[in-house]
Amino acid sequence: MRKKTEAPEPFDYEQAYLEISSQMQGIHIMRIEEMPRIELYLDQLISLVSTELSPLYEPGDKIVTGSMVNNYVKQKVMPAPTRRRYNRTHLAALMFVCCLKRVLTISQVSSLLLMLDHADVDVELAYDELAGTLERATAARFPQSLKDVEDDVAVEIHMNLVDRAGNLVTGELPAIMESAVSLVVNRAFVEKLLALEARRN
Repeated sequence: MRKKTEAPEPFDYEQAYLEISSQMQGIHIMRIEEMPRIELYLDQLISLVSTELSPLYEPGDKIVTGSMVNNYVKQKVMPAPTRRRYNRTHLAALMFVCCLKRVLTISQVSSLLLMLDHADVDVELAYDELAGTLERATAARFPQSLKDVEDDVAVEIHMNLVDRAGNLVTGELPAIMESAVSLVVNRAFVEKLLALEARRN
């Protein structure tokens, strides 16, 4: 006697969304002080960046490879390694590039880095500010209630950039950085909800 094939469980869209929301609301991007104090080999650098930024990417995406790192060094969007080892400065630079390359070309990332340099922005503080802003914006973009998603609750993004003298940077630079963060978060939001819709169908 043939066994009856069991009907597949109906896809629970709301539960699946809540799982994504929980993951995205809990996202944490390491700050400078949380980075390893020891120098890293290339494979360790790649593994660390890929793990940290994976929630912002689609499953299976190659976030960074050795050849990408070499190209970023050649294009001067990150410093060259010292004796094939990478320190916190290299790690922060690569995290910065890999966050923003989701929505900007490497040439545009390079232009943004030049703007930060011309404004004499404290790079370490700027990196930490970017990490914190990304976390807050991601948590706000993925509310726990589907009703809030349907109501398209506005996500306010605000960054404080400080120069090396401790002065707040004004003008277009903070606005560009805030808009770039918004693009990164909204791209992740669109991709994850489209993936949910594909599973439902």
